[in-house]
Amino acid sequence: MPYYPDQRYLLESTTIRRERFLPENVIGRAEVRDGASVNLRDIVARGRLPSPYIIVEAAEFFRLKDPDELKGLMMVEVGETVEFKTPLAQTSKKRQRLLSPDAGVVVFIGDGRIIIQTSPETLDLEAGLDGQVVGVQAGRGVTIETFGGLVQGVWGNGGRTIGILKIEPEDGLESIYGDQLNIEYRGAIVVTRKPLRATGLMVMEDQGIDGVIAPSMETDMLPQVQGGKQTVLLTEGFGSMRMSVAVMNLLTSLAGRQALLDAVQPSRWDARRPEVVINPSGRQTARPPRPNIDLVLQPGTMVRLTRAPNAGSTGQIIDLPKMPNLLENGLRVQCAQVQLLTGEKVTVPLANLEVFGR
Repeated sequence: MPYYPDQRYLLESTTIRRERFLPENVIGRAEVRDGASVNLRDIVARGRLPSPYIIVEAAEFFRLKDPDELKGLMMVEVGETVEFKTPLAQTSKKRQRLLSPDAGVVVFIGDGRIIIQTSPETLDLEAGLDGQVVGVQAGRGVTIETFGGLVQGVWGNGGRTIGILKIEPEDGLESIYGDQLNIEYRGAIVVTRKPLRATGLMVMEDQGIDGVIAPSMETDMLPQVQGGKQTVLLTEGFGSMRMSVAVMNLLTSLAGRQALLDAVQPSRWDARRPEVVINPSGRQTARPPRPNIDLVLQPGTMVRLTRAPNAGSTGQIIDLPKMPNLLENGLRVQCAQVQLLTGEKVTVPLANLEVFGR
């Protein structure tokens, strides 16, 4: 019986389709038409986030026994625009003054309360790809088709950035330091072979590096990475794993090109994976085919192992036994015999394998 494994793409050239949609709670519109060509920085959709309401408990602030007394203290009216710390109400002789907690419009005064609708935030959605619009969804955004390199990781911190793909110096990411900015890496997406450390994050911030592609990091760095401005993508997982040879070789061959690093955070409600899309070096007359989503495991297939003790290792399937194997935990499951790049042969459950796609 054929087995269809998970795919985590590692492709030098392929046709890619990606949706660029505004969040569901945003009221907006598409800015480009179907069939239009777009560049990385082009705005393809624009919208406004619904502005929240702030309830100011004015009667409580002034300790009023009768909420109706608030009307005599008001300094603003319904419909009036206020800024942050604009006086809303005050007692005689200015002994007590209530200031606006945010900028917005006063929409209600009564029952001892002042309600302010904050100013809506405008959201501009960039294409993030050099390609062509192949679909438009009214009010939400567009679907863009392009071609180029595609490398998917296992975890991202939710950031998204565009920059030139650079490989770290031979001495590592931490060697990019000094009193003067290293212009070569400023605004770049840097690939590091070694696990990401706290010192690496400091270097990124000091040197203006916008994104990093690292093999792994320790879990105690999660709060710092998720709260930072830089975009982080992990190709192997958490811990102290080094980047696999296959991933490193491909990223090295694509260095110097402009790339989109979309470090989506994994979610059970979202099928997207964190990834980096590397734009082609020049125009091509014929686009490469889209990834084959119906790949079947077979001898000769290159795979990536996803569970310990060989998590992150890559190798080639040399046999697919028909009979289930008995594991140390007592389960009998279908397995594959894999020869790792190191030459070692291991038996791995099919569920613990991913293919790079083609």
